Amino acid sequence: MAYDSSRGQLVVFGSDTHGEDHDNAIHVFVPGQRRWLHYGPNASSNTYRIDADGVPVSGAEKTQPWAMHTYDGVEYDSINDRILVAAAPEHNPIGGIVKGARVNPLWSYDPEDAEWRVVAKDAGKRKSYFGAATAFDDYRRALMICAGGLWALQADTDDLQKVLPWFNCLHRSMAYDTQRHDLYLFGAYKPSNRVWRLQRDPVTDEPVGWQELEPGGDAAPPYTTPPVAFDDENGVFLLIADNPGKGSGNASTFIYDPTDNAYRQIQDGRLPKVGMNFMMIWDHFYKVFFLVTGDWDTETTVWALRLDTSLLR
Repeated sequence: MAYDSSRGQLVVFGSDTHGEDHDNAIHVFVPGQRRWLHYGPNASSNTYRIDADGVPVSGAEKTQPWAMHTYDGVEYDSINDRILVAAAPEHNPIGGIVKGARVNPLWSYDPEDAEWRVVAKDAGKRKSYFGAATAFDDYRRALMICAGGLWALQADTDDLQKVLPWFNCLHRSMAYDTQRHDLYLFGAYKPSNRVWRLQRDPVTDEPVGWQELEPGGDAAPPYTTPPVAFDDENGVFLLIADNPGKGSGNASTFIYDPTDNAYRQIQDGRLPKVGMNFMMIWDHFYKVFFLVTGDWDTETTVWALRLDTSLLR
């Protein structure tokens, strides 16, 4: 899920695709109206094909990406006013029937004309973005992508460059600290409550590696695939961690403060278990966090939380 900061909207794209759900439409939640808007049909399976460039595409009237897991791979590019998707349809069973794809590109969606476009389809640089974790760095004007290494898509040129070697970001969430201009990773394939911060050369500003941090403060359970977002005003992250234990069925809410490298649990922040969820943002219009829960066969719920700033003292 991405936050369209120009329009103050939540933008959802992605699907289950394990033979149950093939949703490849755009879904937009408008907080001020408390309603969902839907753009584009779910493309019929008979429109799934490989185009002349080897890109898997679908749609009868307009070109769409295949339905796919998007994990943490959907971001808003505030420089170009577009949604960027770094993902791949590797779990879509249609791939076993419609074969021959040579490229799994980055995709962009234009909120103004509701059109999909292929971005950076150079297969020699990166063949698959499956399981990617992403964040948009407004300061450096780039989409940062962690998938078999760290990649930077420059917003001004759409030039894609690999900036760090291999690092496994499957089931991690990436989030950007807009105050300190730092990039963070939360969670891991094997649940962990550690945090990773991207280190940069102080002279050149080039990435040099990931620093593994062990936060202090309140004890957070090990977690994976967590919803995470950064509060631009208060300078802290909010994250949801499912509570361990067979049949626990619930989750806890934590603040992560980069200044102190510490967790602080929000005592009344208990939620139903969120499972694999990358759908939380901070809304700078309403000064609240929005979290979307549910899946293709259960009710969709939008939650809102405004931080009590006394918790930050």
